[in-house]
Amino acid sequence: MGALNSILLATDFRTASQKAAEVTVRLAQALGAQVTVLHVREEYLTWPVSPFENQDQLTNYLNNQQVKLVEFMVHAGPPADLIVRKAHDIDADLLVIGAGEKIRQDQLAVGPIAEAILEHAQSPVLVVNPYGPELRFAKILCPVDHSRVSRRALEDAIQLARTFGGQLIVLSVVPEVSWLTAAIETGQFTDAKLEHETKWIKEFDEFLTAVSWDGMSWVRDVRRGKPDEQIVVAAKEHQADLLVMGATGRSGLVRMLLGSVTRRVLRQLPCSLLLVKDRTAFEEQFLLDLETIDRLVTEGHERLAAGTWAEAAGKFRQALALDPYNTKALEGLVHACEQLGQWDTAKRYRQRRDQLRQQA
Repeated sequence: MGALNSILLATDFRTASQKAAEVTVRLAQALGAQVTVLHVREEYLTWPVSPFENQDQLTNYLNNQQVKLVEFMVHAGPPADLIVRKAHDIDADLLVIGAGEKIRQDQLAVGPIAEAILEHAQSPVLVVNPYGPELRFAKILCPVDHSRVSRRALEDAIQLARTFGGQLIVLSVVPEVSWLTAAIETGQFTDAKLEHETKWIKEFDEFLTAVSWDGMSWVRDVRRGKPDEQIVVAAKEHQADLLVMGATGRSGLVRMLLGSVTRRVLRQLPCSLLLVKDRTAFEEQFLLDLETIDRLVTEGHERLAAGTWAEAAGKFRQALALDPYNTKALEGLVHACEQLGQWDTAKRYRQRRDQLRQQA
């Protein structure tokens, strides 16, 4: 995150977004950042509608809190796509969203729109959990796997803890491995799993020595087991109000994928989350990813206009393989399937499109 000069707040004016606005104010006031607000609507036919009562209320709230509001933008289109694009266009240092839905009394998962933003956004993304502990940066949990991106996450966690006087818990989870994997990794057969654990903890301690802890309140936590499960348990035990994680990115076709641990944590999010990416690796994929999706959707519509329904469906499916939440591709695929007489398939994609709109 580094210097936090520009924050993009994405809002749909619901409860989660209201909480996100409150957190944005705290950050802007503490760090002197300027704020841009973006509201995305999908109602193409009825937009624009004026005046926006909710827009006026949020504008007044930010002004009353003496936050420097650069612009309040309202756009129509696919929410995740537009939010990610705008964050890139204004070179936002941080993207703030409110997200989450209860799937059980004590368990919350982010919705598909938020997950798409987390996957594709180049800047760090702060997801404010409206049902978790109030985000005051009092207890910050930062799980690390000793990688470059987790070091970036730790640096951001330290910055927030220092700014708000919070306590930082640095967590490392010794992953479960088979005896054979441990033996290959450590090069010894006797007590291979014990040696694997010893090596992991040594790497963790070396990872921590490279960080400046001056003026910090922090603790070290080592656990064993499945990383995503232990991260959630640790967040609850420490009563953390913020989880700071590095997204483990890898190339898949032409997009960056969230790491498997990150994805599983998003399914049972215990508190608010700041997700940090390896910017160097991501920059190599970001524009190519968006350009490819746009090209495929455009080609799909060209095939629709030409009446080549099967080819059109193929283009839209390729776009959805890169971005499962792209509503333009979903709408095109619904139309193509209807023309092909694939009514059940069209119905399934239509329901998926409608679900995305409801959870936007």
